[in-house]
Amino acid sequence: MDDTKEGLLLIGTSMIVLIVFLLAVLAVMIIYRKRKLEHQEEIEDMNERFSHELLQTQVEVQQQTMQYIGREIHDNVGQKLTLAVLYAQQLTDDNPESQKRINTIAGIINESLSDLRSLSRNLTDSNYMHVDLYQLISAEFLKVQAAGFCQTEIHTTHTKIQASSAVKSFVLRILQEFLQNSVKHSGCSKLYLDFQQEAKGLAIQASDNGKGFEMGDGSIYTRGIGLGNMKRRADIIGAEFTLESAPGDGTKMKLYIPASKLNA
Repeated sequence: MDDTKEGLLLIGTSMIVLIVFLLAVLAVMIIYRKRKLEHQEEIEDMNERFSHELLQTQVEVQQQTMQYIGREIHDNVGQKLTLAVLYAQQLTDDNPESQKRINTIAGIINESLSDLRSLSRNLTDSNYMHVDLYQLISAEFLKVQAAGFCQTEIHTTHTKIQASSAVKSFVLRILQEFLQNSVKHSGCSKLYLDFQQEAKGLAIQASDNGKGFEMGDGSIYTRGIGLGNMKRRADIIGAEFTLESAPGDGTKMKLYIPASKLNA
C-alpha cells in the first residue's frame, strides 16, 4: 500500500509539475505574442510617421521650388521684358507700316510680361495654401469649361472643406491628372464633380461621359505613369482610390479621405 501511495503521489506531483510547466510555457507564448504585436504596432506607427514626415518634406520642397521659380521670373525675366518694352516704345519710324510692327511687338511683349507676372504671383504666393479644398478643385473644373473643352456639373454638400496643405496638394494633382486624361483621351462633352463630406470622411467623385476603356485586370495602374501616380498619391495621404471604366460608359474616379487624414 505504501508503494501504491508513493506511486500515486509521484504521478500526482508529476502531473502538477507538468501542468505548471505547460501554464508557464503558455504564459511565455502569450507574453511573446503580445510583445510581438506591440512591436509590430510600433513599427507601423513609425512607418506612418515617416510617411507623414516624408509627405510634409515633399510639399515643403515643392513650395520652395515654386517660390524660387516665381522670384526668378519676377526678378530676371520680368525685368528684361520691361526693358525690352521701353526700348521698343522709343523706336520711331516715319514708315507707318514699320511703326505699326513696332507697336505690335511692344504689345506682344507687354502681354507676355502680364502673363509672367501672373504666373510669378501664383507661384510665390502659393495661393492654394489659403484656399479650401472644394474651391481649389472646383476651380480646376471650371477652368476646363472656360477653355471650351467640356461642360462641367458640380454637386456638393459643403462649399467649405478644410484640409492640410499636403492633402490639398496631392488631391489637386490627382484631380488634375484625371481632368487631363478626360480632355485628351476620352472625347467627353461633360465632366461631373461630386463632393460629399460626412463625419467619417470626405468622398470625392469625378467622372466623364467619354468613350471609356477596358479596365482588364489589376495591372491598370502599371499601364501608364499618370494612373500609377494617382494611386500612389492617394496611398501617401491615406486615402482610398478607385477607378472605374468600360467601353462606351465613360470613366469614374472615386477618392475617399478619412476625417483623421484630412488635416494630418
